[in-house]
Amino acid sequence: MTQLSRQTSFLLRSSRLLQRAATQRKWHSNESPSSQVLVEQLAHPEFPSRLVTRVTLNRPKANAMGSVMLAELQQCLEDLEQQATSNSVLASRCVVVTSSSPKVFSAGADLKERKEMTPDQAETFVTQLRTTMQRVAALPQPVIAAVEGVAVGGGLELALACDLRIASQTASLGMPETSLAIIPGAGGTQRLPRLIGVSRAKELIWTGRRLSGEEAFSCGLVDRVVETGRAAEEAMSLAWKIAGNGPIAIRASKEAIDQGLTTTTMEEALEIERQCYGLTLATKDRLEGLAAFNEGRTPNYTGQ
Repeated sequence: MTQLSRQTSFLLRSSRLLQRAATQRKWHSNESPSSQVLVEQLAHPEFPSRLVTRVTLNRPKANAMGSVMLAELQQCLEDLEQQATSNSVLASRCVVVTSSSPKVFSAGADLKERKEMTPDQAETFVTQLRTTMQRVAALPQPVIAAVEGVAVGGGLELALACDLRIASQTASLGMPETSLAIIPGAGGTQRLPRLIGVSRAKELIWTGRRLSGEEAFSCGLVDRVVETGRAAEEAMSLAWKIAGNGPIAIRASKEAIDQGLTTTTMEEALEIERQCYGLTLATKDRLEGLAAFNEGRTPNYTGQ
């Protein structure tokens, strides 16, 4: 067999493996429709190496975040974290968080469950919720929230922990915690002002006022607003676009942006950018990108 024939055979086997993995691979929550967090790894129909994970909140009627949903979400995050560090061709390149209900993304914490907790138990739960949101924000892969319907309290905090947010025109987003004599406890008091400004964040948190999708877009709370019923579709379209670019470069750019924002000087931020740029230099994907550009074809990135 010639070298070209061996390469062709390898590519065909790899393509079949990716297609099989994308259609057959099941994670902890996929087997049961009663699971509160459904996880699917999807392959692009034309480019099977472009994998996107769709995470669907699935707890009727309000997707209230209780102990079970939180545990399932944490398991999902662990899987995604392990994928990103494995450098496997089966690693997802982008994540979309959505809801099985067209009326609610998430109404936040399960207040009925919270009512039965002691103050110490409530503090422990909120700490776990805050840690979970931080794990969402810290995922190496880009994370997109597709918001249909209500996203309030912890539900909005989950969307804020994502890198990008797409909402329908009739979505309803807000932070009602002060009306319950508490404050947002899973990152809301920190992520919201960083996104829309300090005074706007204070006004929304202090009044509990809800914003429509259009209002959220105009103040920068969400990145795109679409017709009702199209948030998930738009989020998946954006995810496929991101998945078509170099996965190492996508992860490195996310790290450069997020870590750079934590520094106090531009010099420190530029040093982080230099280090992240260095992560891409010795990759096969960089050479593939140059070759594809010179040959006028679509690059086939493998994440290596």
